[in-house]
Amino acid sequence: MAVLKPEKISFVSSIGNGFKVVGFFYPSSAHKIKGVVQICHGMAEYLERYREMILKLNEAGYHVCGMDMPGHGQTYYLNKDAGYPKGYFGGVKDSWKVLLTDEMGMHEYAVRRFGNDLKYILYGHSMGSFVVRSIFSTPRYHNQFDGYVFASTMGPNPAVGMGKFLAGAGCVFGGAKKPDKLLTVIAFGSYTKRIKGAKTSYDWLSTDPAEVQKYIDDPMCGFYFTSEGFKTLFSLVAFMQSKTAYAQIPDRPCFFVYSDEDPVGSYAAGVESVIEKMKAAGARVKAKNYGPYRHEIMNEPVKEEYFADIIDFLNEVVSA
Repeated sequence: MAVLKPEKISFVSSIGNGFKVVGFFYPSSAHKIKGVVQICHGMAEYLERYREMILKLNEAGYHVCGMDMPGHGQTYYLNKDAGYPKGYFGGVKDSWKVLLTDEMGMHEYAVRRFGNDLKYILYGHSMGSFVVRSIFSTPRYHNQFDGYVFASTMGPNPAVGMGKFLAGAGCVFGGAKKPDKLLTVIAFGSYTKRIKGAKTSYDWLSTDPAEVQKYIDDPMCGFYFTSEGFKTLFSLVAFMQSKTAYAQIPDRPCFFVYSDEDPVGSYAAGVESVIEKMKAAGARVKAKNYGPYRHEIMNEPVKEEYFADIIDFLNEVVSA
């Protein structure tokens, strides 16, 4: 695989207190540039894990950009000495809104870098899709992107209120910056229950054992979220599945990509419920179910088809 050499930036976060976010640009060298894709990574991972997809997008004529969220990847390393641990979003009020603001800040830097005459598409995987769906449903933000991709997202979750309560209690009792093992077990403990002969607690990520092992071996993947991190996560979920969110969706095309064996999407049923709600609210929805695969479709044997489908959707957006 070719080596990616991104242009790296840092910018002041809306968290304040000197906190900075690390962002990346991956410019395409294709003869014809079609648009810009901003990637929002998932929970307990980081942007560089998307290098194979980024290369495919570059080859197809798309510039790519993105940032490592607070408590993740290079943003974690830049701020850890100031007391910001992994899986922690800064400890500010409504940190989920701050996360949206920083993603939009990354978008502003991308427009400066690549220009405002191109179309911009926002792609989010897993927790990143929660961020992207929240931006999709925020009127002051959503028209700044021409298309959206919701990858391996979550269906309706009636337990989110209890999750927020437990995470908030953890923060009150001194756990804001500490790994919350209890909520980790509650949130993810059942994710391998349908996998026969599961060898690790992360087998739900991919059917490819080598990909699962790479995730396990990576010190910047699979770490515990803090109580504050979980509070941010559950707050994102609460907003994106609210009546307010569905009432504020824009006239922009969106693409749901999901699979049958992903527990995050309630084994396809949850995602399909969201798709129906989006359609009922007037969204311009395209969707594809990849069948008997798990959470990280980008790391499944079907990934070449997946990348091609993403590029086909992007081409539809930029040609519209």
